[in-house]
Amino acid sequence: MDSIAKSVLMHLLSFLFVMFLIFILVYRVGGETVLPTSGNLSFGKKTVGISSPRIVEMPGAYLRWLSKAIHLQFGTSLSWRRPVADLVFPRLWNSILLNLFSLALIFMGGVALGSFLAYHTPQAGHPLESLLYVLYAIPDFVLGVGLLSIFAFHLHWFPSCCLHSFNLHVTGNWYKAMDVLYHLILPGVTLSASGLVFITRFTKSSLGEILDAPFVFALKSRGIPRQRVLRHVLKNGIFPFLTMTGFIIPAIVSGAVVVESLFSFPGIGKCFFDAVLERDYPVILAIAFIDTLFVFLGLMISNFLYRHFDPRVNHANS
Repeated sequence: MDSIAKSVLMHLLSFLFVMFLIFILVYRVGGETVLPTSGNLSFGKKTVGISSPRIVEMPGAYLRWLSKAIHLQFGTSLSWRRPVADLVFPRLWNSILLNLFSLALIFMGGVALGSFLAYHTPQAGHPLESLLYVLYAIPDFVLGVGLLSIFAFHLHWFPSCCLHSFNLHVTGNWYKAMDVLYHLILPGVTLSASGLVFITRFTKSSLGEILDAPFVFALKSRGIPRQRVLRHVLKNGIFPFLTMTGFIIPAIVSGAVVVESLFSFPGIGKCFFDAVLERDYPVILAIAFIDTLFVFLGLMISNFLYRHFDPRVNHANS
């Protein structure tokens, strides 16, 4: 329990420090232009919670902003003139749905492809690996434009934007869920492409080491079917995947800004992009707060899962 408490405390302190750096960068990047206009100075100060943008007053201003942010009070948007919470949180659930869909594609597809390459083609040079390297080298924006051009505009197989069909006149939850899934395919594939390749390569290297273990040769010598051998190998190789979750989540959160903007997806990534263009600093800080919180929660969860499934970690710490 002491190690868990120390881990939580370290993650909490890291989160507060990272948010302080983001707070300073956001309010110093534009100098005095952070506040909308000199004539509307009171509105800007009241909304942002800062009495002066001078660097010496940043710690106090940050603590005042943080005390409200903890209660999910982020002020009023400077461009939309609406409460930031009412603007961000309805879009947050859409982004969570897209991120979960992308995580499912990454781990399900990555583990399946990595297991196939490790068991059937342990040596490098398989054409599938070459294709994965090419996919990993393509930026998300370029891949998204290509998928839009081919599957949305040319073949008309998938929608190019949004989360729901505008002409959908059905009442069943099943049809609505299928419509949402239909709209998630292109942005989800774009967002998960690089993570899929990463998990595939990691799975192949991790399982390749386990396949050379003595117990695997013993299972094969006893005539156990290939599927059961692979099941035992995956069970012993699950620990590294738990740590990979902490690395994949930040990559998805950062990449969602580009992908959501490209597909006009109604999530917080698209909202963040629009807020940057409008210099809507309360919205920028609110979304940065939420994204950073999810990143650190993902890191803590992967750390706790690793400790739970591998008692050797707790034994080593003690």
